[in-house]
Amino acid sequence: MARDGYFTRETFRFLRELARNNRRDWFDANRARYDEHVRDPALRFIEDFAPHLAALSPHFHAGPRSLFRVHKDTRFSKDKTPYKAHIPHFAGAIFG
Repeated sequence: MARDGYFTRETFRFLRELARNNRRDWFDANRARYDEHVRDPALRFIEDFAPHLAALSPHFHAGPRSLFRVHKDTRFSKDKTPYKAHIPHFAGAIFG
């Protein structure tokens, strides 16, 4: 069942700050904020949305592993910033 809202002003404040400070030392110092305001609400959203998704088709799955990681793969990218400054979406991971 739906709980209180998922994403708050603090969510988007954190993401704006991450975009400006996209460095490992900054993220490590602010990991608790990421967990509280980004990761945990996103996981609650996925958990609450999963039954609705399953009702659409048995081929759609949503669970904790559906949330993409915040770390970027920078091996082949010109942009070497280590983190995604958005809520890592789960749409690509639900089909399977």
